[in-house]
Amino acid sequence: MDTSRNIAAIMGPTIMAATALETLNFHIWEGIHPTTVFNNGILWFTGGLAVVWFHNLWVRDWRVIVTLLGWLSLIAGLFRMAFPDGPQAAPGIGAYAVIGLLFLAAAVISWMAYLTKGES
Repeated sequence: MDTSRNIAAIMGPTIMAATALETLNFHIWEGIHPTTVFNNGILWFTGGLAVVWFHNLWVRDWRVIVTLLGWLSLIAGLFRMAFPDGPQAAPGIGAYAVIGLLFLAAAVISWMAYLTKGES
């Protein structure tokens, strides 16, 4: 459980900040250079790989969200590295729905990491 909380304590706020700030700055992805997209992919891939390596835990509680977010980060990073010149997400209901779900998942794991410390 400590590993789950430690990873969630870092991953949750990071994803919450990234999703909130990306929503506020959606325009920065217009005309972005593929090198930047590739480097962004490296960061997401590396973070996801670290989570999957240390926390590939498939259980029926909140800790599976950490694992799922790790796998999602790994796959999204790999996709961004494989297709750096692909189209970027445009502002719209679909993009905002995905961003909202990511923010919500990150908020849940942050809650569990910070506000339930000491509980099982």
